[in-house]
Amino acid sequence: MEIDNDNLIDFTAYKLRNMVEHLAAVGRSDLAAALQAALDEYLLGNINIIWQKGWPYIDDDNDNGT
Repeated sequence: MEIDNDNLIDFTAYKLRNMVEHLAAVGRSDLAAALQAALDEYLLGNINIIWQKGWPYIDDDNDNGT
């Protein structure tokens, strides 16, 4: 059985974008900027993000050489 990954949504990118927008809207530009930087690095493939209790963390045990 072949799996078509083209129709999958990247939950991490989606959730981080929403968090950035929300934090900016409520005046937490410091946190919004930090999450945007993490999102940029994630999209470039430089870091992996894991989720714990609804919050993103950079995965220190990734295979990306960072």
